[in-house]
Amino acid sequence: MKRITVIVPTWNGCSTIVGCIKSLSNQTYKPFEIIVVDNASTDDTADEVDRLVKKYKTIRLVKNEKNLGVTGGRNKGIEASDKESDYLLFFDHDMIADKKMLENLVKVADNKIGIVTPKIYYKSERKRIWSAGTDINLWTGQVMFRNGMDVGQYNKTVEVGVSPAAILVKRELVEKIGGFDNIFESSWEDADFCYRAKRAGFKTFYTPDAIAYHDIEYNTQKDAERLLVRYAKNLGKNRIIFMKRFGKNFFIFSLFLPLYLIYYLYLAVKYGHLSGYLKFLKGTLDGFILVNTKERRRVRMDTIRVT
Repeated sequence: MKRITVIVPTWNGCSTIVGCIKSLSNQTYKPFEIIVVDNASTDDTADEVDRLVKKYKTIRLVKNEKNLGVTGGRNKGIEASDKESDYLLFFDHDMIADKKMLENLVKVADNKIGIVTPKIYYKSERKRIWSAGTDINLWTGQVMFRNGMDVGQYNKTVEVGVSPAAILVKRELVEKIGGFDNIFESSWEDADFCYRAKRAGFKTFYTPDAIAYHDIEYNTQKDAERLLVRYAKNLGKNRIIFMKRFGKNFFIFSLFLPLYLIYYLYLAVKYGHLSGYLKFLKGTLDGFILVNTKERRRVRMDTIRVT
């Protein structure tokens, strides 16, 4: 039986972390260890996890002194993981795993498949798909979501571009390409990881047989507000960095940027978050600065090692 290490980074996830960890502990395919990485939460997250540590022998808690973001949290989990693990599962703290999720993810993995992602529903609407894997238009930078009401449209196991939020990864893949690039922090970090894996010869697959639930409300206004309040700067910056690394033609991509600027201005005006739009603009500018300085000095973009 293959060993699986589960890594769950969290920040102020007190309201969801218990359900998340219990669902992972109660899998039919038992994980060898579950590592919760607390990014210096200011709520009772660490205390809640400590209680679970006493109950489940497989759970460990790693505490960061500051918030290192999604990428930093996952990388700390990699550092702390058992080096004999065959697989690593990166799982968001606001998710619930169906009891057969791990079992069905492992069934899909083979020599050429380095990453597998499940069908992820909204927890509040269990027939509405949050993600069945995603793809990215490498000319325009548009994220192409595979989601919506489940009418059987995503019932086949297929190769996809990106595995979001729930990512089963072979240990050998991480040893070859390294961990998550901290330049992203959050937003587009999964895309960068999956495309670096692809460059290294590993495929990313989606399977409908493995199921998870995202504890996030389906609400277009709240989705827009979440983007503008929490992720605006990184969305602006990280899309540019990703497209510089993996896009077909950076000049052509740049021609589409005014459309993104107009779209986010529309959201900001509609929902009253102009400050978020200013962050998006700053992130966009920061992205261009980075791709013309740090990105040019990268010796090997596909090798971000975890030490």
